[in-house]
Amino acid sequence: MGHTDDDRDSGNLLGAYIRQSPRAAGALAFGVSTLVVQHFAWYPDARMSGLAPALTLAVALCHAIAGAMTGPRLVDGTRTSTASRAGLVGAVTSLLAIVLFAFLFTGYLFATNVHPVGSISYVAFPLLTALFAFVGDGWVLLLVSIGVGWALYRVATRR
Repeated sequence: MGHTDDDRDSGNLLGAYIRQSPRAAGALAFGVSTLVVQHFAWYPDARMSGLAPALTLAVALCHAIAGAMTGPRLVDGTRTSTASRAGLVGAVTSLLAIVLFAFLFTGYLFATNVHPVGSISYVAFPLLTALFAFVGDGWVLLLVSIGVGWALYRVATRR
């Protein structure tokens, strides 16, 4: 089955948008995909109760911010020359987002209930938060981000 001209035009329009606005495209792609994956990672009863919606939004916003930072690199052929390297940039985007989330979540916890025991707590707690965020479901978000980086690159570089 062949592609029609409309299929090629819509792909070219999307690729042109990604090349013209790589920060917005990266933020949208990484943020929305993370929002969907994170929402369905919760148990059905927990998705819309307690802190789950806020944590879902926070993780998605962190991925959107990281996607906006790495988006231009994904469409720059001199810095990202292959789709596999774009997947690696997607992985780095997810790890950057987890680090950002860890600092924001740690700040939230320090501001509400958690009281640091000593000065080492200010260093250890964000590191442990990042570690457990990754072990919890950050590894899934990393895999999704590899796919998002790959897809953005493929669409943006298709001529």
